Amino acid sequence: MSIAVLDKAFSVLEVMARAGRALSLAELAEESRLPKPTVHRILQSLRDLGYLELGNLRGSYILTDRLQSLREHSRDALLRAKAQPLMATLHETFDETVNLGVLEGVYVRYASVMETEQALRWIVKPGARDLFHTTALGRAIVANLPAEQQSRLVTKACAMMPTRGRKAARIRLEAELAQTAKRGWGEEEEETVAGVVCVAVSLTAHHEPLAGISVAVPVNRFPAKLRSALTAAMRRISRGRIETDQRASA
Repeated sequence: MSIAVLDKAFSVLEVMARAGRALSLAELAEESRLPKPTVHRILQSLRDLGYLELGNLRGSYILTDRLQSLREHSRDALLRAKAQPLMATLHETFDETVNLGVLEGVYVRYASVMETEQALRWIVKPGARDLFHTTALGRAIVANLPAEQQSRLVTKACAMMPTRGRKAARIRLEAELAQTAKRGWGEEEEETVAGVVCVAVSLTAHHEPLAGISVAVPVNRFPAKLRSALTAAMRRISRGRIETDQRASA
């Protein structure tokens, strides 16, 4: 038994694959023989998941290389290969746990983890997921997305919250995302796990806008000097650079 929404989504993808060029909403609706509102919702979901992006012509859409990468080597393998130099540099410099996360809808999935060699640590398992707005990783990624896409994700995340207080929660989340974009990194302290602070950046500058890297540090070994060194290193990564300063936590 097929699921109707999947049938429709793949119809849209197949039309785009056959065309081999950017297509407008009207063209996609005509070729797929689906109502425009249905096609529009499918396009927004596929864009949020990273399978589509806006074309050069206004109102047009084009496939990204994500579908192709899933077939060739798996998306995670390609992403890990690209992120490994960044993660290794952070790990060597600070000897704290470094995480690679991927935005999937309103969730961040952890694709890779480099563990600290220090005894006190918090380790998340690859494959685990958290809602994006509860993590430094998710906030860093979403804060760097186009405004329209960011707004849709915020709306979806807030819809999962209790009705009471939802409006205030949205205001706080939007303010946090704006602050994250302004300073160049995301941060959360003991919001997900007691005793742990995370600092994260999007990999947009490295051509992976739906991915990010975070460093998780126990709060009892996160003095001001280390915080300053780590956030400076993360800012450099967010600007497309790899190198960091030498370890500055002593």
